[in-house]
Amino acid sequence: KMRREMLKYSSKTTREMMEAITDNEELIGVLCGQYGDYGMPPAESSFAIHAMVVKHFMNGGNYPIGGSARIVETVSPVIAAAGGIILTNAEVQEIIVENNKATGVRMADGKEIKAPLVISSAGIMTTYNKLLSPQITQKHKLDIQADKVRPSAAHLCLYVGFKHSTAELGLEKPNFWIYPEGAYDHDKNVANFIADPDNAPLPVVYISFPSAKDPDFENRYPGRATLEIITLAPYEWFEQWEDKRWKKRGTDYEAFKEKFAQRLLDKLYEYVPQTKGKVDYYELSTPLSTRHFCNYDKGEIYGLDHDPDRYEQKFLRVHTPIKKLYLTGQDVVSCGIGGALAAGMLTAMAITKKDISKKIRR
Repeated sequence: KMRREMLKYSSKTTREMMEAITDNEELIGVLCGQYGDYGMPPAESSFAIHAMVVKHFMNGGNYPIGGSARIVETVSPVIAAAGGIILTNAEVQEIIVENNKATGVRMADGKEIKAPLVISSAGIMTTYNKLLSPQITQKHKLDIQADKVRPSAAHLCLYVGFKHSTAELGLEKPNFWIYPEGAYDHDKNVANFIADPDNAPLPVVYISFPSAKDPDFENRYPGRATLEIITLAPYEWFEQWEDKRWKKRGTDYEAFKEKFAQRLLDKLYEYVPQTKGKVDYYELSTPLSTRHFCNYDKGEIYGLDHDPDRYEQKFLRVHTPIKKLYLTGQDVVSCGIGGALAAGMLTAMAITKKDISKKIRR
């Protein structure tokens, strides 16, 4: 019953639902303005993801004091107290499956770590196409499942640093969402940009001010400030450099990046003019950066696309056909921290067979 209720909304696109409410294009454009939070314009996205994103901001947003690193710093002692350990620079090459049961992982250096069960938060594409052997994938038709979903949008992010404090620059906490002036058709804006990136306006520009949001930032970095600027960018634009090493992709790659960096800086100076002439450092990440650091094959920022077809797929769940292998993360429920947290709760409930949702809500 719950799935049927969900499908009433998830099977429709965001634009379809908006057009059922109003034919005012300007209003539709404003109501769909948060599409950047999941990377799909209204005519392509499922209304379910748009509704979830809008709803979860209804009471405002939150920012961890001390920055995003505080999430790991808070969680890691809990993991350690339960006998766990967090490893970095420890690449998993393969999930070991014996007699259709996950029994551990094989690391890139050949070391095997045995475990009573395996949970993967690496995403459907990475888990099924890279971490399981082709024989296992084909046996359970996991490759066919992976072909039924698509990777989400990729992005550019310009990281900007200042040798001025947030107060000196007059930076404020609210994020900026910037769209082409007078153009309320987000689908058309994205299509125009992809077809002609040199001449079409940027379809969406998001500017966020971490140093202004974090009340502890000035204590840790006195006299400094940061911000970040994001826009959409297809992975295919950068594909020619995918086999080059990080920081060694060549001058043509750096020139291509710089062109976009300057366009994003122009938007910053247009909307936050007091920052012009005061930028100390900037660096642009591309879809190849996401691929390198997050192991998402197409540099996707949000895992899987959130189109109506995604919510029709019954295999996007915690359980897999392989015993003791579970999925979690943003491909199970939805993208982002909230979606990953919800998936983590569902995975814990599936493994322990205990309903902990009420306890968490309290």
